[in-house]
This record gives sequence, structure tokens and C-alpha cells, in this order.
Amino acid sequence: MPYDELMGWFAYFEKRPIEWRDDDRSFKVIQSWGFKGKPWDIFSSLGPIYQTPPSEKFNFNSFKKSFLFKKITEAKHGDKIDFNS
Repeated sequence: MPYDELMGWFAYFEKRPIEWRDDDRSFKVIQSWGFKGKPWDIFSSLGPIYQTPPSEKFNFNSFKKSFLFKKITEAKHGDKIDFNS
């Protein structure tokens, strides 16, 4: 495995820790029992999941320039979809 690919996997597992879904399910159960804290207070693996940096959030302006957006708007009744809400 090349070094760049290995570093890519390390970066991936920092953003998506192994078995974070199990921790998320457990947190939701604890939350249903009345816990009011943050997910990462109990499970450190949920910190990267719930605290997404602003740079990684969805950029709608770049999506509007994409081929997929063009196809959606050209589809039947695609011109009636309100993308501003």
C-alpha cells in the first residue's frame, strides 16, 4: 500500500471512527433515559461525527453548478422544486 493511501485511511478513520454507529445507538438510548449532555461527553468517537468543521459542510452553491443539479431541474416538474428553503 502506498504511503499516500495509508495516510488517506488514517484521515478517514479520524473522521469516521470504527464502530461509531454502535456508540451513536448507545447514546440515543442513554438520551432517551434523560441524559442532556453532548454525545462526545460520553463517547469520544462521536466528536468527529457531530462536530463537523464548517469547511466540510455541504456547499449548495457548488451543487447548483453540478451536472446532477442540472438533471434534477430538467426532470419532469423539476422546475417546480423550491431549492431556497
